[in-house]
Amino acid sequence: MPKFLTNKRFLLATGVLFFGATLTACRDTTAPPPVEQHMSGYLTTSAAVLKTGTIDFTAMYPSLVPEVPTISTRGDTTIQSFTVNPKFGRLILFGGMNSNNVLAIPAGTICDPKKSGYGPSEWLKPCQVGVTWTTIEVRAWKDKQGRPHAEFFPAIRFNPAAPVPVSLYFRDAALTNYSTVFIPYCNAQNVCVKEETSDPFLTTKATPSLFGGYWVYRNLRHFSGYNVTAF
Repeated sequence: MPKFLTNKRFLLATGVLFFGATLTACRDTTAPPPVEQHMSGYLTTSAAVLKTGTIDFTAMYPSLVPEVPTISTRGDTTIQSFTVNPKFGRLILFGGMNSNNVLAIPAGTICDPKKSGYGPSEWLKPCQVGVTWTTIEVRAWKDKQGRPHAEFFPAIRFNPAAPVPVSLYFRDAALTNYSTVFIPYCNAQNVCVKEETSDPFLTTKATPSLFGGYWVYRNLRHFSGYNVTAF
């Protein structure tokens, strides 16, 4: 099994982000858009919360089986598909041999996409947990500054009552200052939002990595595009 190590592209723009009713649009749940349509990241004042200690996925998720899905590439993007049994969950290593980003999907977290809504107004609502295997595609790349980025398809949300949440981990080997980063959510219209502003449960955290740089990570309420944004 490869070591749990790091890291993809987004366009940077200065400005303040507004999280309102315009962000209710859902992703296409039938087919991902062309790979070339990368999400965009946006700069804003932010500071990740420093968490000391060691990121040990075996200790953190003892019941999750790790998997490295088969990798294909297109341009600067790695593409991986995998299936998850909602009853058992999965620990997914994605992004290629020089990345090893990690997605933790604990048991009982995937909402049944046919029976639950999707959008900012739905994130905290109860949902019926799925019972059938779910196929997920993840695309990952780096921007010119070496910041990691990932997009997930299809649009699904996660059970807000689950005892252990879905979490996304990027190891950013080039990162030297954790206080300048956060992980925004980018919707299908390339509008990115710092979700932790209205939902502290989604606060970005950073932990120094034994292999250099930092682990930058946070909990997820749903799938979309996510990236490490630094200002």
